[in-house]
Amino acid sequence: MRRRIIILFTLLAIAMSSCTQATEQNNSTNTVQTESDMWSVEILSSETTESLTTTIAAIQYNGDLQETENQIYPQSGNEFLLLNLTIEKIGTGKAAFSWSDAHIEDNNGNLFYRMENDTFLANLNIPRLKGTDIVLGTETGFVCFEIPKGSSGLSFVSDEGNIIIELGI
Repeated sequence: MRRRIIILFTLLAIAMSSCTQATEQNNSTNTVQTESDMWSVEILSSETTESLTTTIAAIQYNGDLQETENQIYPQSGNEFLLLNLTIEKIGTGKAAFSWSDAHIEDNNGNLFYRMENDTFLANLNIPRLKGTDIVLGTETGFVCFEIPKGSSGLSFVSDEGNIIIELGI
């Protein structure tokens, strides 16, 4: 009986490890990573949406819970582009990863920069990548761009054009 239990746990462990490996392989096909001499940029996911919804719960003075739903919309004719990024400094020196340089470029050569105030992502419980220059270490989170609906041939461009990642959206 004891031997059967050991064999059963061994088979279970083997089955679980093979499931984990398959999951890791599926996730790696969704990520795209590019490096320059100074920076490594990995796009974990990208998506477009016509609106974002947030629900804020607040306890009133009488103890009641009041929920307020807010919808965030882009300008007319636009949509939001959300990128989940990991940015890592791999080189040495004083260089900074600057959001004034990083942008989205479409197939017509139009440039779209990160929204100046995408702090609403934190209200949506979406981990937001800080908006200040990155000078060292690794940072991971979401950033938001506003692009025209139907844009095609989108690429993420940074590090003065040394990093170009096609989004496939």
